Amino acid sequence: MTGRTADRPELAAVTMVFDEPTHLPFWTRHYVRELGAANCTVIDHGSDPVLMARWRAGVGAGVNVIRLPRSPQDDTRRAAFVSALCSALLGYYPAVMYTDSDEIVVADPDRHAGLADYAAALAADPSAPAVITAHGYEVIHRASDEATLDWSRPAGRQRHWLRFSSALCKPVLIRRPVAWAPGFHCIEAPPVFGDLHLFHLRFADEADGLARLARTRAQPWAEAGAGSHQRMADADWLAMLRGMAGLPGDPARRLDAEDAELRRWTAAITDSDRAWSGGTYRYALDLAPMALWRLPERFRDRF
Repeated sequence: MTGRTADRPELAAVTMVFDEPTHLPFWTRHYVRELGAANCTVIDHGSDPVLMARWRAGVGAGVNVIRLPRSPQDDTRRAAFVSALCSALLGYYPAVMYTDSDEIVVADPDRHAGLADYAAALAADPSAPAVITAHGYEVIHRASDEATLDWSRPAGRQRHWLRFSSALCKPVLIRRPVAWAPGFHCIEAPPVFGDLHLFHLRFADEADGLARLARTRAQPWAEAGAGSHQRMADADWLAMLRGMAGLPGDPARRLDAEDAELRRWTAAITDSDRAWSGGTYRYALDLAPMALWRLPERFRDRF
């Protein structure tokens, strides 16, 4: 285990799911390895009981589960519930992390042994920020030269290319109560980046992505126009993925404090926040380079 044991909790991890047969086990293996099962909580929003029983008998053993009755997908309601729960958990943990089940957060391996050690370092530093925003990336499946993803193995050993995305630069680690906006992209304060990197798996595998899209497209939604990115046609989703997969590759990115290109894009996010004039999202969610960045070797076995 790279983090602290369950008797010395430094950080709690939380996610919320509905019928996630591949992402939930993958999420669980990562965060249990980092933090211990007792410090991981899954909010089950009415998933198939058979699916969840299989998960609990396997990698989900010992993970806390909060079961909610199924209701139409309502991202505003979901963000309010998760914000209240994570804020309450701060009564028992120095820090709490929320991610969607297809989001894997890694503390920079060159600087930290794992997520728990990173949280402990924050707690020991009086000047450390109370909320940390992760550097966010889409993990891209280049189907022309990468096989179908084996979800039992590290994705970092099977996928080589990322696309930086401001929409994935989320305030994931909190040490004070917050109110997340729908989608968990922003809170009520400017972003402060740290040594966290978020890898989003929505585009990490063509076949799995299409299967998940079919589920989200079919589920009831609270509002007719909500969740358009999760209800698009297969052809449109494939065109989006293949368009990203076809971008030129930049193998030189280090994804650290010395990486000028990474600094340039995080500065663009900060600049857009300074221009914020109110509304749901504090900064632009459509900032992304027209290139893929190669995943550095130090991350390959970490997710």
